[in-house]
Amino acid sequence: ARDYNLASGVMAMEWTVTLNTGTKAPAFGLGTFAWQSKPGEVAKVVDAALRAGYRSIDCAYAYGNEGEIGEALQKCFKEGVLKREELFITTKLWCTFHQREDVLSCCQESLKNLQLDYLDLYLVHTPIAMKKEAKFPGFTQDDILGYNPDTEADTWKGMEDLVEKGLVRAIGVSNFTITKMERLLQTA
Repeated sequence: ARDYNLASGVMAMEWTVTLNTGTKAPAFGLGTFAWQSKPGEVAKVVDAALRAGYRSIDCAYAYGNEGEIGEALQKCFKEGVLKREELFITTKLWCTFHQREDVLSCCQESLKNLQLDYLDLYLVHTPIAMKKEAKFPGFTQDDILGYNPDTEADTWKGMEDLVEKGLVRAIGVSNFTITKMERLLQTA
């Protein structure tokens, strides 16, 4: 049996980082990469973390557990543990959606799974694109399309579209080298 009780008295996330949008994001949060967990385990951990004072949850489409996270969030909202506006949710666009026209559908699926109306931060998970049918885990070398600066610029435009639609408050990247970030900034 696993114990999901987190130490009580977790600070109320007083340490923050200010994003370029002016939004203050908690400097500490709960990561939810647990793709080998049993059904229900991630929901229990998220629930315990929120009750212990965590106010930032880091998710990703590829982790395959956004549905569980959404259930835990809704439970805590309904029980008055916290309000949506007190929570900072980050999730990530998976690399099978690296076409501008696919970015919206991935975001909408994450929002549906998380049972939210908006995301606080949406990140491009990796600069490496994959074929749409590639699965995680389980993709093969043949599924990897690789890095292409033009593709990433196109993907970024799709990310900007999400901000304009009000689905996302801030956007960013994850797992990019400085060189790849600098190249993306030339087109952003």
